[in-house]
Amino acid sequence: MAPTDLSRLQLPRACHEALAEQRAERIESHTIPVATAWWNTELAAAGLPGAPIASSGVAQLSRGDLFTDAAELDADSDDELLRFLWRVLAWGSGMRVRLNRKRIRAVADSPSSAVVALRQAVKSAGEDPARAYEALRPRDRNAIAYLGPAFSTKLLYFAGRGAVDHPCAILDSRVTATLRDICKWDSLADSAWPTSTYVRYCTLLDRWAHEESRRLGRRIGVDEIERWLFEP
Repeated sequence: MAPTDLSRLQLPRACHEALAEQRAERIESHTIPVATAWWNTELAAAGLPGAPIASSGVAQLSRGDLFTDAAELDADSDDELLRFLWRVLAWGSGMRVRLNRKRIRAVADSPSSAVVALRQAVKSAGEDPARAYEALRPRDRNAIAYLGPAFSTKLLYFAGRGAVDHPCAILDSRVTATLRDICKWDSLADSAWPTSTYVRYCTLLDRWAHEESRRLGRRIGVDEIERWLFEP
């Protein structure tokens, strides 16, 4: 199938209505229940840095929590990079822990290479989505086993610290379904997106965000559109 001409795609009216809500309510306060005890137990058993992901009394994480993590992150610290990874994975997984034991094991098997990939991705995310994506998906393969595009893009997104002009957005199966079924990006695959597709996605959301910024008279972030795409 020929690539869809994204310049012709328009943001659905339902998203216009969602964007009328304040950013803080839709983004910073977007909270997910997390399996804190499971993560703390598994990371301790693996003997990996970055644990615990939270105290035993913490049962949820918000986007705002992860923005704070990123703002305080020392990207030169292996331990801090891994803790950031675990918390992003916990938020992205919610109460489902499928494949996360394998992800933990993949890092335990080669922690130095995992940290190198994470560091490059985090440091590139604010300026170059292609380079950041390729740090975790070199030659369309996972740099860290079982850490595929959907979770990789969550890491790239949260590395932006919540900045409204951050260029990297989350792309996962639910976002993809909306883009294909409602927005009519017909050629978009279900998963395993190459770098070129991720860049096209970020560029599309950036165009829509600028159009909506002019319409609403306030700066709209690409994540505000992604949030609607995830849950239209």
